[in-house]
Amino acid sequence: MQMPEGFSAPSDLPATRRRMLLVFDGGNAPGYSSVAVALVEEGERRGYELWAATEGFRSLTSARTTEPAFERLIVSRKDRYALLAKGIPARSMGRRVLDAGCDFRSDRYRGFLDRQRRREASETFRKEGFTHVVCVGGDGTFSAAVAWSDDLPDIPIGFVNVSIDNDIAGDRAIGFMTAIEAGATIARGLLEDAYTHKRVYILEMMGNRSGRHALHCGVAARAHVIVLPIMHFSNEVLAEMALGLQKSDYALVVVAEGYEAVLRKREAPGVSASAFLLKQLESAGLRDAPDKRVIAEPFSRYLRGVRPAFVEVATAYLKATLLLEAFERGRSQVMPYVLAASDVGVRDFADVRREDAVESEFMTLLDRIGLPAFQREVAESSRRRAPLDGCAKDG
Repeated sequence: MQMPEGFSAPSDLPATRRRMLLVFDGGNAPGYSSVAVALVEEGERRGYELWAATEGFRSLTSARTTEPAFERLIVSRKDRYALLAKGIPARSMGRRVLDAGCDFRSDRYRGFLDRQRRREASETFRKEGFTHVVCVGGDGTFSAAVAWSDDLPDIPIGFVNVSIDNDIAGDRAIGFMTAIEAGATIARGLLEDAYTHKRVYILEMMGNRSGRHALHCGVAARAHVIVLPIMHFSNEVLAEMALGLQKSDYALVVVAEGYEAVLRKREAPGVSASAFLLKQLESAGLRDAPDKRVIAEPFSRYLRGVRPAFVEVATAYLKATLLLEAFERGRSQVMPYVLAASDVGVRDFADVRREDAVESEFMTLLDRIGLPAFQREVAESSRRRAPLDGCAKDG
């Protein structure tokens, strides 16, 4: 989005009057701190004063639970001590680029869906003298940033995509690659254990809507079967899967956490996706026996707390530079994207879409033991599911 002609954008302000707020929100993912450090280093170099909301969007409203609501971010420890001596809460970011997670975030603040809360946040934003804002997170954070921009039409606002799910189209989310590496390591370890002890493991992995994380981890680890949230198995398919796994010497089944979420909520509240699929397969004939164990492994959230890979750090610095360069050119409501070394740039919010479908090219890799009925269900699921969902404004 280009600022109106003749408008004196905050980017034209003297450097000492540029006060940028960073808002981190949503589920934790590797790379939040990398983005914080990159924005602080690049921002300081360009003359910005950097601040972070200590609880994400919540800090801008009366629903905040901690004080101070905002903390100054600087690079050097020496500058931090000088600010603390003046009573200004400050944090040195110089050595935090590989930190897991981020100190300045909260889980998704759903209260921000309320228009009145966003208006309250806008009043706080202006009262504190902020001139720019960058929101960091996944698709929920992006939706909040889009909605909030209605109340900040004169403020340069940007978004940096950090997410394990990689559910923003046209960009590779920071954190996605790290999570695949960590998740596939777990999956491959279970596959090797299954081979050694002649077991069948049903491993639940992240993926509430699309199952992209589960898909990529399963393919990388060479899982025998991968089950995604879009799938709904008939008795025929379940019987075929049960027989195929029973005949296999060993097997790893990867199932996304969103598998049959509605059915589980109705018929088996509190039961995990892996345990639910195991019950389905047991009812279809798969047997857990002493000489061939069938084990449902629960979903682990530890992936959210792993340190980012260096490739994510490099992307964080590139995205920070792309975004602040866009601000300098007078643009607003933009997201930097990085898809490959030479496929980079910024997109207007209006051109960014949420993507809840997995890549169709991967669908042929979901079955390694030869399950025709399962493959037909995969094809039918792909046809049922629209490839892209628009990212509508809330409220």
